[in-house]
This record gives sequence, structure tokens and C-alpha cells, in this order.
Amino acid sequence: MLKLDVCIVGAGPAGATLSHFLHKLNIDHLLIDKSEFPRDKICGDGITVDVLNVLKRINPELLEKFAAQSEMLPSWGFCFHGPKGQEIRYDFRDADFPVAPFYTARRIDLDDFLIRELPENGSGRFWSKTELIGLKRNSEGFEVRLKRNGEEETIQSKLVIGAEGEKPVVTRYLGLEHFREKEHLLAAIRIYYKNVQGFHPGDHLEFFFDKDLLPGYFWAFPLSNNEANVGLGMLSTAISAKKINLKKMFEQVVERNPYIQPMFENAEALEKTKGWGLPIMTPKRRIAGEGYALIGDAGGMIEAFTGKGIGPGMMSARILSEHLESAFKSGNFDLSPYHDHMYRYYQSEIKHTYRLQKSLKHTWILNPVMSLASWSALTKYAEDRMIRDFLKWL
Repeated sequence: MLKLDVCIVGAGPAGATLSHFLHKLNIDHLLIDKSEFPRDKICGDGITVDVLNVLKRINPELLEKFAAQSEMLPSWGFCFHGPKGQEIRYDFRDADFPVAPFYTARRIDLDDFLIRELPENGSGRFWSKTELIGLKRNSEGFEVRLKRNGEEETIQSKLVIGAEGEKPVVTRYLGLEHFREKEHLLAAIRIYYKNVQGFHPGDHLEFFFDKDLLPGYFWAFPLSNNEANVGLGMLSTAISAKKINLKKMFEQVVERNPYIQPMFENAEALEKTKGWGLPIMTPKRRIAGEGYALIGDAGGMIEAFTGKGIGPGMMSARILSEHLESAFKSGNFDLSPYHDHMYRYYQSEIKHTYRLQKSLKHTWILNPVMSLASWSALTKYAEDRMIRDFLKWL
């Protein structure tokens, strides 16, 4: 029977990132995923400052390599479009940024890159087409039952890390509360398009707050090759209360919203509508304990307002790696300090994004927020908070 220190279930950005850090720490580990790479994953495809930060911490050359090998598109700003056509737009070139603060990159490229760049002769191994089918505690940690290439196999691991995405597999086997309750869950749909027109010359990320879609929003993110990631998201409680069909709502918004419709006059869908759930950050969700931790979507690392998940997911892996290093040095495998560390790190963001998310419920609240009076506050936030965070990794 194979015995190892850490088993990571799920090889998306969070799981693969943790594997990279464990290779650096020389911690024996196994990374598994039920899919074969490259594979697509439904996502908004936004690469934010925290992603860049983590890539550089893994290896200063890794970010440059990803930018050179992928079709990553630099985005110099963002725009929030209000129900009445108001715009709050910010271009970071006005703040003399040396490089773009955001990028867009298809998840199929990002995920495959992180896997391909794993060290070949390091302290870990990667098994694709491998599914977790059982998990049982014992005196040495966990007995992990796997189905690999159609054959069942059992391994022994001191620690288990859930990184399997929004479907709670490790959580279920451990008997934990998974907090997929509607008040902690966003639902979203995505469609890749080509020939979407009207993007800002700086390839800004565009967010639209349509009155019929509130408390959700519509997004349009430019990609390379004249393509775009387009979709909409909404809190699950609102979908249930309003009996909303997201696919029909998407079609209605594109057809009748006067600020969105012109962008799609010559656009062509490249795929059918794809939907997924986004568990959002809440300290009520226990993401660590004796012998286990949850990272990425498995740990609910989704920001409540914009649905940002890649950055927090990769950051959760980085932060967990520090606690794993301490655990193996001390021999204490209670990873609860990671739980406290994560929610302390994102405390301010959780507070403000939940507040912003609640502001979307009524246009009488949102319209004043989108007024020119908000411009100075948004500018200060962009210049003080985002530039400070950005400079951390330069």
C-alpha cells in the first residue's frame, strides 16, 4: 500500500497550486483528479492580483512563462454599468501601473499550465482519471480509497486536502457541513462568444446591473482571438424566490437591455449555455480541523459580490502550505489555524462584498451607489487598496 503525507483531492488551480508549494517544501504528496488534462472548467476566466501574487511566490519566472505560453489578455480596468446607464469606470493606466492589474485567460489554459509545470522528480506525483470513492480515519491518518483508470486502489495518507471544486466530495466523506445552503451559494451561467463588440480599448472587465436581474449581474470579459467570456450570476435565494430561469434571463437581457444589446449585434455563440454553483465565503463554513483542510471552491473561496474565485482559491493553497509546513515540523496535524488565517486574511473583503451584494437587491439602493458621488470613493479604493496589493508582488 502506498503511504504518503498529504493527499490532495482535485487538481484545479487550488489543488495544483498547493502541489507546487509542497514540492518546494519537499513534503511527500499525491495530487489526484477524476478528469484527464487538459479539460475545460466553467469559470469567468478573470485573473486577478492575488493570482499573480501566488504565481510569483511559486516561482518568479512562472508568471512570465504563463503569459508567454498562454493566450492571456491584459485588462487595464473595469466598469460597473448601472440600471439607468450610469458608468463607474476605472483605468489603471491613469495610476501609472507598469503592467496590467488584471488578465483574462481560459481556464483550460490556466489549469493545464499549472499541471504541466509541476516538477517531474519532486516530492509529489499527479494521478489523473482518479476518483475518490472512500475516506476513513485510522490511527495513521486516513485510509483513502480510489478508483484509478477503472481499478480500485487504497492508499494511506496522514492528511487529506479537499480541492475538488464546488461539489462537496471530501466534505461529504468527512461528515462536515458543506454550506451549500442558498444564502451562501451563487448560481451562474457562462457562454463563450466571438465578435462581441464595444469593449474598451484597454480591454476592461464589464459588469452590468440590469434592473430585472438584480440582485445579480451580467458580465462580459474580453478574451484573446476576438472572443469573450459572457455570463450572469445571482444569489440562489433570489433565483428561488423569483422563480428565475437563468438561461431565459440571459436571453432576455441580451435582447432588450439597451446597453448590452448593441454588443451582441454581430456576436456568435461558440458553445451551449453552461451553468455551475459558486459557494461563497463565510466563516460559518469550517474549512479545517484534525487531519484535513479545504481549499478553493471546496472551501467556499468565492467572493460574494463579483464571484471571483481563482485568486482566493490559489491564495488559500498558498496560506495552507504555510500551515502544512508548521504541522510537519511540530507533528501537530490539527489544521484549524489555517481556518482562522484565511478568514482573517479575507475579513475586510468578506465584510464589504456581502454588503455590496445586499445592495443589489433594490434599484433605489443601487442607483445612488452608481452615481457620480461614488466616484471619489471608488477611485480611492482602487488607488489605495488595489495598488497597494498589486505592488506586493512586483
